[in-house]
Amino acid sequence: MLDRVTSLNRHWRSWVRACGLLLLSILLSGCVSYQSSDFVQNIDQRYQAGQYLAAAEAIEQQLGLMDVKTRALLPVEARSGEVLLHLEAAENWRLAGNPRRAIAHYDALEDLFKDKDVQSGARKLGENIGAALVNDAVRSYEPPPAERILTNFYKALAFWSLGEKDNARVEFNRANERARIAVERYEAMIVEAQQEGRDANRNLQSSGVQSALRQNFPNMDQWQVYDSFVNPAVAYMNAMFLAGGSGSDIAQAETLLERVNGMIGGNPVIAQDLLNLRKQGRLHNGVAQRWIVYESGLSPVYGEKRFSIPWFTVNAFIQVTVALPELVNRPSRSSVNGLSVGEQAIALQPFARMDRVMQTEFQKRWSATVTRAVVSAASKAVLQDRMGKELGPLGNLAGMLYANASASADTRAWHAMPEQWSLAKIPAKQAEDLRIPYGSGLATTLSLPADKDVLIYIKQPSPNAAPYVQLFYL
Repeated sequence: MLDRVTSLNRHWRSWVRACGLLLLSILLSGCVSYQSSDFVQNIDQRYQAGQYLAAAEAIEQQLGLMDVKTRALLPVEARSGEVLLHLEAAENWRLAGNPRRAIAHYDALEDLFKDKDVQSGARKLGENIGAALVNDAVRSYEPPPAERILTNFYKALAFWSLGEKDNARVEFNRANERARIAVERYEAMIVEAQQEGRDANRNLQSSGVQSALRQNFPNMDQWQVYDSFVNPAVAYMNAMFLAGGSGSDIAQAETLLERVNGMIGGNPVIAQDLLNLRKQGRLHNGVAQRWIVYESGLSPVYGEKRFSIPWFTVNAFIQVTVALPELVNRPSRSSVNGLSVGEQAIALQPFARMDRVMQTEFQKRWSATVTRAVVSAASKAVLQDRMGKELGPLGNLAGMLYANASASADTRAWHAMPEQWSLAKIPAKQAEDLRIPYGSGLATTLSLPADKDVLIYIKQPSPNAAPYVQLFYL
């Protein structure tokens, strides 16, 4: 009698577990990714339309940093778990013409980055276990180097626009440091993933798994990635900052331009700037110049690719569902044509692309991403196998539904990054107007002085958005 009661209790617990998995599967199937949420899509639409103030205020409300009744802004406080919203708020405020508020959000992000960097072992272990049982999206968001570097870059531009060059210099230096330590970061990530997946390594290296990866990601070997984590546009703007005005550092500016020229090659403006620094110790050969850096379009985002891989458990061979992120281009319709100074059309030449920056990182962390996804799938495969043994068809069904529903890639990313940066340089012999078209027959016009070295920085996420323009005198 006692044995029968024990058996019933054991089966009852198994049935409860199976029902719990079925319920969890239903809940997981109803979850939406970050980028497909209504709020994020709304913010994205406002950003692409150039409605930066409306986007920034909506995010402030979401973060609880705006008084709903008076619409007064509250002091910025770092909101744990809201890195992406702080990123979006900061850049929308900068483009809306409020660099101080943008800097406040970028400062909050520094606090959140530090919190993530010094995360306790217990918390990190908990996130790793959660990712294995569910998916990578349950981890707290950790911005990749490209996003961290742009955080310091945009913050540097905000300080520069306020005339606070010492603070701008600090942020440019931090951007350089982030590019340097990114190599160490990804090496550590790969080692950690390998340790997590050491028991699954035989399956991971099987011909079936490798074949499925090649079939679903066939073009990765053809990507034209950069040789490092340096963003050429950030390095170029840093060089211009260092080469102009009081407190210039020609030697460091030359080093940065050498790096950019080596990374991209073939850009006549950059090659001439480098030659002038070497021969003249300045950016031009006697005639004042206007440099135009045009940041345009929309960066790629992450989509999800789901497919099955063969997996061997101790007792069976099954197919498990894996979900991995993939880079997806957004239709930004950006154009480098249409700008003019006086009667002269400006011929802008692209020199840095965000997709190449993101592809460089994607390749570097690919093995770690795959390993974590496969380890997660393997954990669910073992659970499915065990549930099938204990409860038969119902247990197998519960395990299968849970595995499929919880298979999800981490598709979170900062959406206010551009598609590309373009460059042009023209003499500043006379006072003229710069004209930047947008929308339907509209244009932003800016007066440019004669005989002044000036860097004209423009950001425009779409042809319909009013451009953000900033003049930096060198």
